[in-house]
Amino acid sequence: MNQQYPSILLEKAVGEFSKLPGIGRKTAMRLVLHLLRQDTATVEAFGNSIITLKREVKYCKVCHNISDTETCQICANPQRDVST
Repeated sequence: MNQQYPSILLEKAVGEFSKLPGIGRKTAMRLVLHLLRQDTATVEAFGNSIITLKREVKYCKVCHNISDTETCQICANPQRDVST
């Protein structure tokens, strides 16, 4: 069903949120409306955290787990038994 929104910006935001796994258009609308009710600083912090996540998260070069560094804390631990 093609629903019309009162704002093209609202429609775009709902469209982007609904691309996330498990998020349909109704849930996307709820999330967007929630963000609109928040103060600007809160929404900017949310947006910046997602941008930072995408730019800075790495995959461990040893085990390919998500990490903030080239080698994750588990693989970098000198006390770790690497034989297991």
